[in-house]
Amino acid sequence: MWTVIVRSDREAPARARGGAASLGGVGSPWRPWTVLAWATLLVAILVAFRPAVPVIWGDTPSFVESALRTLEARQPTVAGGRDPGYPTFLAVTFAFGGDLGTVVRLQQAAWAVLVLALAATAQAATHNAGGLVPIILVATYPGLLLFRNVLTADLLFAVFLNLATAGLLVATCVDRAARCWVVVASILCAAAAACLRSQGLLVPIAAILVGAHLVRPETPARLAVMAVSVATALALLLVGSRFGASNSDQASAVFVPKTLFCNHLNIVLASDAAQREIISAAGDRADATMARLAADFAAEPGRWPVLGFFGDACLFDTELDRDLADNTGNALSAAAAYWRIFLAAVRDRPLAYAGKFVRQMAYGLLLAWPPYGLEPAIPVSTDDVPHVSEIMTRHGRAAQPIDLQGGPVRIGLLSALPGISAYLFKALSAAFVIAVMFWAVAAVRRRRLAFVTRAGIVIVMWAASIATAAGAHTLDVWRYLIPAVPMVGLMLSLFAIELTETIVAGHAARSATVRPAMRSGPGSGSSVS
Repeated sequence: MWTVIVRSDREAPARARGGAASLGGVGSPWRPWTVLAWATLLVAILVAFRPAVPVIWGDTPSFVESALRTLEARQPTVAGGRDPGYPTFLAVTFAFGGDLGTVVRLQQAAWAVLVLALAATAQAATHNAGGLVPIILVATYPGLLLFRNVLTADLLFAVFLNLATAGLLVATCVDRAARCWVVVASILCAAAAACLRSQGLLVPIAAILVGAHLVRPETPARLAVMAVSVATALALLLVGSRFGASNSDQASAVFVPKTLFCNHLNIVLASDAAQREIISAAGDRADATMARLAADFAAEPGRWPVLGFFGDACLFDTELDRDLADNTGNALSAAAAYWRIFLAAVRDRPLAYAGKFVRQMAYGLLLAWPPYGLEPAIPVSTDDVPHVSEIMTRHGRAAQPIDLQGGPVRIGLLSALPGISAYLFKALSAAFVIAVMFWAVAAVRRRRLAFVTRAGIVIVMWAASIATAAGAHTLDVWRYLIPAVPMVGLMLSLFAIELTETIVAGHAARSATVRPAMRSGPGSGSSVS
């Protein structure tokens, strides 16, 4: 018995070292693979850098207009229905003497910080060089690369969103003294993400709930730190998000309720209660309003197949605002009408709304790594370049020609291989679905608790990041899925290493079972004469 115990104690470290060596973990004889993975990542980052050429898209004029009004008013002010976080970032850049090229350089730096943080998080969570492979794919993903040059909120939203997730994962790898502070940083990053885009509204809520679970057991000091962080996050949301922004035009005043109204137009038109609200709000214009809604609903069929209709045809129909406003034509009265109609439709057809949300979330899961940005160069909205120039001139900030040259900017290697890249990203989306299923099985069986906890954090944050778009707009717009792609990369890192270790452990267990059986076989005992 004593001999068996000694052998077991000696073999356990050997098996652990052997498993680590076979997986290329840190501290194993395969450590050069870790160095090679980091070197590959750094090369990918360096090769991905492009000239700091600002690229103007359709949302850019509204962001620039909002930034200049914010700078003049000294408070978050929005135009065109934009969220205030990115205009505030632009305003601060302009206030310190920067230009649009400076904005692009800052976005490129933020992207590099994000990729390095993701790699460090994957290394800390998996202790394995293989965990860096999905992060290298994230670093070469055209969908993120192109947004470094585009003057929209997408890149910075992706940075803060994924830093919040990475912080929660790191919190599972450090001691309890440091864990609370890492969770605080994650909560603040999540709040900053919500200020940049309303799509992230659920992210700080998820970060607070997950963080509160991670810092248990609660002590008075931890409770105080968490309370201060939550209060700070709420203050940031009240001041820097859409809740605290001043609407400077009609489009901003009606943007949120009209988005909900227009992207649930099928439910609205099918609801008798909603139609009564429309007739009540439109009055004598009711027949014309219903005809316009029917025309908007039928516009561009098939463009958004998951939603079932093209919602933007309604969203950009300014005649609707006048039809649904009261006799004063006030934008606030139109916004109130949109709210009443939308809520009446949801109360009347709750299952239709729930079905739409589930369908959108399922689509987001199946297309978690969209084949986006596979053009060889970033597409440019040249029609909006003069508009941006006019806005800056009107506010006394004439842009230099190079600031708005809007020339084509090459994206990266994978965008130059669109056929191969499309299949690669579809395969990565399928792998994400398999990873979620693997996690669900592990969670139900209550095995591999470290993996279940870390993967669960990623899944919760990923779901929170797309749920708002799924419930308010549509994930037919692949751009809404792009910021969550780095979280998909983290999930694949955790899944790949966990699956490998599971297979290796199963093989080792089978080998350990076979060896005693062979020793106790017919040739192991004395023969009978």
